[in-house]
Amino acid sequence: MPPDATETKRRLMRAAVDEFAAYGLAGARIDRIAEAAAANKRSIYMHFGTKEELFDKVVADSMLKLAQPVSFNADDVPGYAGELFDRLERWPHIRRLYLWAGLERNQPIDAEVQQYRTRVSAFEAAQEAGRIRADIPAAELMAMVIALVISWDTAAWSLKALQPENRRETGTDHRAAVTAAVSALVQPPRPPGVEDRDRR
Repeated sequence: MPPDATETKRRLMRAAVDEFAAYGLAGARIDRIAEAAAANKRSIYMHFGTKEELFDKVVADSMLKLAQPVSFNADDVPGYAGELFDRLERWPHIRRLYLWAGLERNQPIDAEVQQYRTRVSAFEAAQEAGRIRADIPAAELMAMVIALVISWDTAAWSLKALQPENRRETGTDHRAAVTAAVSALVQPPRPPGVEDRDRR
């Protein structure tokens, strides 16, 4: 391997992140990645394999970057959602990569599966202990939490047009709305008759 191989790989990865975040897998071009990294196309195939393999590595590395600093506690799912929201605001390219991967790669990525497995197991333990709702399977509940975090990004533009001007840009109001929605989602259902007694 040439002496500058490590630095070349770093430049290629940075360029690939930008390219895939902007264009997705289908729209990305290997020649643009090589040009942005001041490298040649052959070095991409040598270090990373096919375009699909490079995309999967970019997505996996980005998801790990997103997940590692985020503290996860199944007893404070709204807190987790709020922290995840903050990091996606800071790294919007990761949000775009997540959405592109969902559209274009209908297969699991091993590193990402491991991250989710830990969280789903924590959800299952919290469900068994009665701390969060157990009437929704843990993996589906996790998916719903993430969906709420990115709900505004996946909303139709026609719906976004109805949002009061600049409310989304401030971030804080939307973050509070997300954590409130997540809190309501994971709350264990009340036993029958409790609501009736509370109204008296």
